[in-house]
Amino acid sequence: MTGKRIACLLGTCGLLAGGAGTVVLLSTASAGAVACGNATAAGTPCTMTGTLVLSSGALTLTAPNSLSWAGNVTGLDQKLVDMTAADETYLVDDATGTGAGWHVTVSATTFTSGAQALPNAGTFTSNGSVTSVTDATPPTTACSTGSTCTLPTNTTTYPVAITTAATAPAAVNIYDTSAGTGKGSIIIGGSTANNPVGWWLNVPSNTLAGTYTSTVTMEIISGP
Repeated sequence: MTGKRIACLLGTCGLLAGGAGTVVLLSTASAGAVACGNATAAGTPCTMTGTLVLSSGALTLTAPNSLSWAGNVTGLDQKLVDMTAADETYLVDDATGTGAGWHVTVSATTFTSGAQALPNAGTFTSNGSVTSVTDATPPTTACSTGSTCTLPTNTTTYPVAITTAATAPAAVNIYDTSAGTGKGSIIIGGSTANNPVGWWLNVPSNTLAGTYTSTVTMEIISGP
């Protein structure tokens, strides 16, 4: 008995005669795809390259417009906190696309009122609380609306002491992120329902009444 073989050429199969008891299936269906850009026959796929080019953006900080404290002379040492809601948060936007991480620094000149001044050491501190000056909790972080951010991994220890100086005050880190984190638009702090940015002043009992001012400088720097 003569066997039959099945051959498929360009998607069409046929039976071919073969040796006794032999069935052979040959398939050349769908030759390899060709490059797109020219006319191709029906049933013949073509391939192209899809390319997305993303340019680097900027690393920016949106800080509060000002900081403010208020209290009365009581004859006792006081620990005053800035209770203005807008001052309890700031915004970091890392659109660099590098994942290098970043850190936020603060420096401040001596708080002075005429010839009077608050001590440079131990006066100004920051943490993640508006209820306790010694709270070691960091401020809360959250992605801004519309941002699929990578929340920062903060390595800062709180509370942070910000030592003031009459001239050239030293900048200290108040928020420090690890590389690979802190990408996108991120809100630091927020309302008291979360952990806001706490700005604290320690005011000795022998401080005279007056309006004490300081130049506070915030800066964001690339890298942990």
